[in-house]
Amino acid sequence: MATSETCLDIGDLIDVLDLLKKCSFQRTKWQELGLRLGLLKDTLEAIKAEQHGDVNQCLTECLSQWLRRADNVDSRGGANLDSLSDALGSMNETAVAEKLSESTITVCNYNHCIFYHRTSCSY
Repeated sequence: MATSETCLDIGDLIDVLDLLKKCSFQRTKWQELGLRLGLLKDTLEAIKAEQHGDVNQCLTECLSQWLRRADNVDSRGGANLDSLSDALGSMNETAVAEKLSESTITVCNYNHCIFYHRTSCSY
């Protein structure tokens, strides 16, 4: 059964974006989030330059790099909902982190369904 420690991957990008939106995460804080998730400053600067500072695109690419476990992501707990919640908490985004914790079951159940669908098992 999936848990909040279940590793996410690039296929989960839209779910993570939707979850952060649902939890009212301020997209302007994407750089700090990226640092706390284990991405390097150089990586974040490259994202900012490539996306011409477009906050929505920057957040999307930042999360893409996190889901691909770039830089020091694994040393920060990997790409999972626990490390995302921890990063948000360390940013004093406690309301967002709490909403994320409440939403974990839904996302994990969704991943669980996808897992069983991919292996042709019934849910």
